[in-house]
Amino acid sequence: MSNIQGLMDYQNQLRELQSSVGVPTLSENNTTSNKSFGAHLGEAIAGLNQNMNVIDSDTTRVISGDENDLAKVMINMTEAQLSLQTAVQVRNKCLEAYNDIKNMQF
Repeated sequence: MSNIQGLMDYQNQLRELQSSVGVPTLSENNTTSNKSFGAHLGEAIAGLNQNMNVIDSDTTRVISGDENDLAKVMINMTEAQLSLQTAVQVRNKCLEAYNDIKNMQF
């Protein structure tokens, strides 16, 4: 019982410290973001699509000779590549979780 009271005291001290410094607490963060999972996923996919469109247009401009800043194109390409790799990893994790749930025996 004293361990629980010690944890509660520690949590209260952390809250007091956060409020004195001005760091938003977890409950304050939850109230500011009322978006659903689908909304966040849609924004992420739209960002990925935008990165892919940027790299497509940059590649076309480099091939046609309209773009001289090769470093900027390489940075955009790396950013698009990382976005795509992240999206693939998230998809793989979702499929893995789906298969785990599907194979559960009740």
